[in-house]
Amino acid sequence: MAAAKKESLAAELGEAIASRSRAKKDYSGHDATILRLVQAIICRRTCRVTYRSPHGEAKTYPYHPYRLLTVHGGLYCLGRVASCDTMTTLAVERIRELQVTDEGFTVSTDFDFDRYSNEAFGVVWEEPMTVVLRFRSDQAPYVAEREWHPSQQLRTLAGGDVELTFHAGGTYEIVRWILGWGDAVEVLRPARLREAVAEQLRNAAHIYAR
Repeated sequence: MAAAKKESLAAELGEAIASRSRAKKDYSGHDATILRLVQAIICRRTCRVTYRSPHGEAKTYPYHPYRLLTVHGGLYCLGRVASCDTMTTLAVERIRELQVTDEGFTVSTDFDFDRYSNEAFGVVWEEPMTVVLRFRSDQAPYVAEREWHPSQQLRTLAGGDVELTFHAGGTYEIVRWILGWGDAVEVLRPARLREAVAEQLRNAAHIYAR
């Protein structure tokens, strides 16, 4: 009887709650790659990866996969390129070929996943910077009701504007997120981020002025 009630409640909840996600990536046809990555991560095995970035030719190199991440509907692998000893995040759908070798590897002693999670704004791990943004008062409630980054601090300003401060890396991802707020936000610091956003806005204005 209790089991029947639980099933009934589950069915009712299914009708009451719905989830929706836009801009999801399609991973059909990538099952074998994902399974091999999981195997390599668990067994600490070096992979031979052929990877093609959006603006370049495919390259093949040895790769040490540390962790799979899901971010904004995308699946990424965080690891290290063995030949140059640098941390690299790969988008799984851009992996053209992947072979798990018999060569083992050890996770670098300087890798700290908690630090990565706290410093990266998205999937890219770069040197973090202190970002200070001022949002217009009509958008302040929408800014204040979410955690955009674990390090964020909010301050209400005169007139109802809100100042958001966080410490994170990943300039490209931060710029794209800021642009999504349109004219409701101003970058106060750092200067290089302010200029990066201003350049994008100038380019957009030039397109729409045609």
